[in-house]
Amino acid sequence: MPSATLSFRKGEEEVRPRTQRSPGQDVQLWPGLGNDAREPIAWAWVIALLFVAAILRAIALNQQLWFDEIIMLLDSARGSVWQTITKYDWQNQHTLYSLLAHGSIRLFGEQPWALRLPAMLFGIASIPALYWFARLVTTNREALLASGLMAVNYQHIWFSQNARGYTGMAFWSLAASILFIRSAGGGRARHWVLYGIVAALGVYTHLTMAFVVVGHALVYVWLVASRAKALHGVRKDFFQPAYGIVSSGVLSFLLYAPVISRVFARTIGVAGKTVRTDWASPIWAFWETMHGLGGHNAGGLAVALVGGLVLLTGTVSYWRQNRFVVGLIALPALATGAAVLATSHNLWPRFFFFEIGFGLLLLVRGAMVWGIEAARLFGLRPEFGKTLGTAIVVLMMLGSLPLLRTVYKPKQDYLGAIGFVESYAQTGDPILAAGDLSTPFQRYYARPWPTLQTGAQLEAFLHEGRVTWLVYSMPINLRAIYPDIWEVVQSRFQTVRVFSGTLGGGEIYVSRSVAGDTTRSAAQ
Repeated sequence: MPSATLSFRKGEEEVRPRTQRSPGQDVQLWPGLGNDAREPIAWAWVIALLFVAAILRAIALNQQLWFDEIIMLLDSARGSVWQTITKYDWQNQHTLYSLLAHGSIRLFGEQPWALRLPAMLFGIASIPALYWFARLVTTNREALLASGLMAVNYQHIWFSQNARGYTGMAFWSLAASILFIRSAGGGRARHWVLYGIVAALGVYTHLTMAFVVVGHALVYVWLVASRAKALHGVRKDFFQPAYGIVSSGVLSFLLYAPVISRVFARTIGVAGKTVRTDWASPIWAFWETMHGLGGHNAGGLAVALVGGLVLLTGTVSYWRQNRFVVGLIALPALATGAAVLATSHNLWPRFFFFEIGFGLLLLVRGAMVWGIEAARLFGLRPEFGKTLGTAIVVLMMLGSLPLLRTVYKPKQDYLGAIGFVESYAQTGDPILAAGDLSTPFQRYYARPWPTLQTGAQLEAFLHEGRVTWLVYSMPINLRAIYPDIWEVVQSRFQTVRVFSGTLGGGEIYVSRSVAGDTTRSAAQ
């Protein structure tokens, strides 16, 4: 064990006696394992949180699919295992998730809940994973509070009901971080071996997991540099994290070997070949994140700002306790952001979803610090400050519950749009779908609606003199990829109904031509 470890519980450095050893013999990369060996595992609380998390994620799990889920089902999950591992047509392919979804629908039938089952299970598994990680860097109390916040978190429930690999990546990130600390803390060879396997599975789930590994590699270099003066006669296990990082890269390459050329073709330099949309703007990403956190109005913005201050407080507290924890949390996110910006890729906030557990941990620490400082300000005992900090986090949990009324709505309401337009369109009225939206309507819902790829095609229908119905979604994408269609939509159509969902920007618009028979109207 190192000669000194940092203990937030005591608020000061805990000094342990040093025995006489040769230089470098007791050097470890990680400066102590927090309270992991001092407090018993709170099994009853962990099981209770798992039960709550499972219920909250099972509600409305069978809700209709949204665009990305439909594409994954049609192009990946329905195919054979061999087709899945040898196909990489675009970045919507989360290979490991597609394989798990394939197995799920083979077992339970092609139902939305079966397609989403792996995401739900990964989401539930993230609760104990966060608890185990937190126990390595902070107190048992904070570990439980952070896990409780995750159990009732709106965004985490949303992604746990999303048939994509994001909750899987969140789980793998937490598991890899646990194994990194274990390996760097003088653990056994199995820790770096498991790290390589876990990190590779994460990369196989979503390619951006590679930047988590890059972040861990930067932390490793930082750790080595900070202990450079003590690197005389160090043990072999000093280099275990490096072995794990290298092995994760090798295993990831082997997993992607059948499609490696397509992976490079679909990721490297793609941004320069496609139309740049507002989705690639950091400003858009910021406001979309704020909207997702409820910061789209004055009240929500105030709450988001207070939450940001609490988060910053927690970050500073961890930095003072063990700056490498902050590095383990922040460097993967910074590496991801830098790579996305460098390639001009769409900057979707979901690329950073793997940080949700770490962010909640910082939030809990900030609340605890605020509680302790408030107690000190009023001359109360520090123990009361911890109770006050706990109460703040519990209030956060309770404040999350009303938001869950909306999380179970459709992510995109295709069925609502279909039912509406087919109810109001008269026999012979053309019903069209613009751009990429034609895929769900034609291939999944089997609607014989013509596909529009150009504005000229749309104009041709208008020249027939009949009322024309147009269904489209994601105006940002339509405006950027199909500008000629968007121009006709703006000048020749009026929006009749907008079907909203929980997917930001994913509203489905039903529009009707203003030319031709204008005496008919549809309900607004």
